[in-house]
Amino acid sequence: MPIYDRNTEGLALVHQFADQVKGRTFLLTGPSPGGIGAETVTSLAAESPALLILVGRSPEKVQTVIDAIKNVNPSVKTKFVQADLSSIKSVRKAAQTILDDPEITKIDVVINNAAVMACPFELTEDKLELQFQANHLGHFILTNKIIPKVIAAGPGARIVNLSSSGHRFTGVRFEDPNFTEPGSYSEFASYGQSKSANILYAVALNKRLASRGIRAYAVHPGSIQTNLQHYVKQMDSAHLAKIMDEAVKKVMGRTLAEQRAADPYKTLQQGCGTTLRAALDPDLVKEEGVFLQNTNLTTDPNEVKEWATDPELAEKLWKLSEDLVGEKFDI
Repeated sequence: MPIYDRNTEGLALVHQFADQVKGRTFLLTGPSPGGIGAETVTSLAAESPALLILVGRSPEKVQTVIDAIKNVNPSVKTKFVQADLSSIKSVRKAAQTILDDPEITKIDVVINNAAVMACPFELTEDKLELQFQANHLGHFILTNKIIPKVIAAGPGARIVNLSSSGHRFTGVRFEDPNFTEPGSYSEFASYGQSKSANILYAVALNKRLASRGIRAYAVHPGSIQTNLQHYVKQMDSAHLAKIMDEAVKKVMGRTLAEQRAADPYKTLQQGCGTTLRAALDPDLVKEEGVFLQNTNLTTDPNEVKEWATDPELAEKLWKLSEDLVGEKFDI
């Protein structure tokens, strides 16, 4: 059995599981140039998928990724679908575009990769807290609406939600997910809530889809320097130092300096490795768990918190999510 660890690279896994790539259709959100999403789809291109569906906000930015895909393999077909995951209207429109497209007969793998991190408090046009909506609720609507095309792919189809070790900061604030309580908002409490939701959503999907041979996983790709740090880089240095130290101590149990020494930044190839194993390895279903980090499934309560895997909380999140977006999904 192959040994997987923090150094396992995405391209190696694409070659290893070439039969799980060739001729299949993949959908990925957030394919920003220089990010894990772009690295994931350009790696997949090496083994000739039938179609790569790229869901993002900016046609210009995604075109850069499409060009990179064509450089790897000119025969790979791509489709761009525009969507702003922080807008219910935009996500519903994108989902309908996918459902109405006769060339998309099935979707073998959905990779919910897009995210924002540690941004200032903001309510969206839908009056929902930005990180919770962009990171969880947008994907909740998109995936649930296009699920008929995932079901059409049959047994072996996968849904992969990108989470984070940041989920260990806090669980879902069921009584106040929008941080309406004065003084309750912090950048990483909001991020942690959304990342816990990504895992709980995978648990809820498995309850609904496992009998069809379709599995959902949540992954922590590791620490990688990408555009995800956009808001962090804009922070006042004193404020940044304070909240980063607080977050790392709460999540990792050590200082930021100790964490960087113990767990250096990964490369993009190492970063997309965990996503691609979750998406491709058919033998994962023989192992226990829903959460992967360093390319391996783990059920260690120190690594994946119970508040992110509890089946009752997963159902509670499903109902909360339906209430917040104003739509019920019978899957």
